[in-house]
Amino acid sequence: MAVDNSLKLLLAHDSFEEANRVVSLLRNANYRAESKHVNKTEVLSKLLENKAWDLIIAQFDGNDVPVKSIFTTIRKLNLDTPVILITEEHDPSKIVEGLRFGAADVIPMDEDQRLLLVIARTLYDLEQRRRLRQSRRLYSDSESRCDRLLGSSIDAIAIVQEGTYLYTNDSYAQLFGYVNSEGMLCMPVIDTLATEEQENLKEYLRPIEADEEIPNKTINFTGMTGDEIPVPIEAKISKVDYQGEPALEFLIARDFLEGQGGTPIEISTNTSSSIGIQRNKVIELINATIRQAAQKHNTSALLYITIDRYISIQSEIGIQKVEELVAQLLEKIDTETKDNHSLNRFTEDSFIMVVPNTSADAGLMLASHLCEAVDSHMFELEDLTFSLTLGIGVSVVNEAVATPECCIDRARTALLDLYAEGNSTDFANGAKLSETGIGPTLAEDDVEGHAQLLLDEKQFELLYQPVIPLHGSQEEFYEVLMQVKPEALENDLPEDFIAKVFKTPTAIEIDHCVILEAIKALTEKLKSDPATRLFINISGHTIADEGFIPWLKTALKASGISPKQIIFQLREIDVARQFHHSVELIKELSKINGDVALSHFGLAIEPMKLLQKLSVNFVKFDSVIIEKAYEKEANMAEVENLISLLKSENENIIVPFVERANMIPTLWGCGVHYIQGHFLQPPTRVMNYDFSAEN
Repeated sequence: MAVDNSLKLLLAHDSFEEANRVVSLLRNANYRAESKHVNKTEVLSKLLENKAWDLIIAQFDGNDVPVKSIFTTIRKLNLDTPVILITEEHDPSKIVEGLRFGAADVIPMDEDQRLLLVIARTLYDLEQRRRLRQSRRLYSDSESRCDRLLGSSIDAIAIVQEGTYLYTNDSYAQLFGYVNSEGMLCMPVIDTLATEEQENLKEYLRPIEADEEIPNKTINFTGMTGDEIPVPIEAKISKVDYQGEPALEFLIARDFLEGQGGTPIEISTNTSSSIGIQRNKVIELINATIRQAAQKHNTSALLYITIDRYISIQSEIGIQKVEELVAQLLEKIDTETKDNHSLNRFTEDSFIMVVPNTSADAGLMLASHLCEAVDSHMFELEDLTFSLTLGIGVSVVNEAVATPECCIDRARTALLDLYAEGNSTDFANGAKLSETGIGPTLAEDDVEGHAQLLLDEKQFELLYQPVIPLHGSQEEFYEVLMQVKPEALENDLPEDFIAKVFKTPTAIEIDHCVILEAIKALTEKLKSDPATRLFINISGHTIADEGFIPWLKTALKASGISPKQIIFQLREIDVARQFHHSVELIKELSKINGDVALSHFGLAIEPMKLLQKLSVNFVKFDSVIIEKAYEKEANMAEVENLISLLKSENENIIVPFVERANMIPTLWGCGVHYIQGHFLQPPTRVMNYDFSAEN
């Protein structure tokens, strides 16, 4: 709402007279209301697309514009347009239902003074959110300018956090023999130091606190390239703030580099046929689109385009031929789209297209058209022909977007949903629009409240599924699983309730509860079967919880259970998101003789690269990988190859979801150590599997 009390208002009500009454009420309260009466969902959708509105006041039980369709449209278009619902009479159940839809409030008819107060509060909150988005845009712009300056600097610059390269510019990467900065992202600094220097620089590879004083210092040391070539370095080290976190900047000045004769490592840059990654250009373009959307109240579409099965294609035909295919693909996309789009390479296997002045539905239609056009086209490479398919996630860019990363994340999430719908990790051949939370689902607060109630009433229960050795073992393993007791299931709990709970901080409390209950059951089991060990899953929130290890030590000491009896399972996706915390947690568990398993393995783009940075005791495949192996023989070959790579790293391998007897000899022959699945035994409330029967 503007300073002059002007208000852009949509009224969705069956009664035109009641809508007029609300407008008169607002004008009498000194609002300059520019209003539209809406009696069709299609009209509402068009009005929301074409103009920015401050508020929607809607009839809860309206027939012309059903209340669900209002929230569906808002979320589909990714708008920040608050909705106030009007009911015929005071009804607590409708108030709860309306709030779950996402309404700012639910007001009984004829409570005019309350309505005016709610409108004032809602518009104030809206103004604060708009100011916050504007601040974030300005902050994002300043970060982009800083990144451009860092990237274009002739000085070699790296940002280091907890002993890992968070950022390097190309000058720094080339000093260590890499073509560009992408090759050093998330690499441990210790991997670029000569052995004798590692102890000397230990002080700069530890976590640092936000308020900790780190004096600026110039140090000399010997670096080491990936090819074991020593590189003399003189770096100025200083503390900086990077993306809101304390970090260290390593700066190697231009005059030192020139004194060393420039970059000492000869780098192969034979990429004449390659299409370069242009992350900075993409971010700048989206930033400009967001600014325009905020100024002109228009909508653009962002398409996050990936090549299906890119890694498999690359391993089959090689990098150079893949780049030639990419060039042909971009030419094909250009012929299928209008001239007003901008298409740039964002990562090795993804591209981002921004289509200005395009609605969400139009963006999805364009994405679907591209998928169909590419799927039906044959690409020619020398004397060979290839077919390609695409996976495209679509999100909208409008005034409700704060940063480029928000747009990209929304589109990428839509693509991941598309993979999940097809039970695949890298094949979509289709497009999906980012739509968050459509329909009457529980809000996060509701989820936490329900979870807390279930915890208090002890309505969660544990199940145990055996993890069975294929090559003989004295130990008896079970995985601990959790579910809501069947008798406690409520009708309004969504299907993904457990998944939602573990995205909230309540996950820490649930993890504690599961661990304590599992320890109790294990204490009893050890009396008859002293070789029993449990796999216990912990959430991303617990991984990041600094108080977890002290709490665990206390719990284990009180129970008398040895830490060796428990293997904590960390999901691959949680480890990727909480990498530094995961490394620290694994190190702390190792100190108390506790083991760690990396579960849901194989879904990352380069799973082995992540695994090699960790020190885990077991690796368990994701069930999606195994499901794919059931589909056709070629997929089984991929699994066998991954197993071979894991064996070369001396990992203990677990394959879950084994549902066919004829698969067991294959896994045994590949050298898999353990298997798990409903075919062998489904999860049960007691640990009763007869391991002595296994041969």
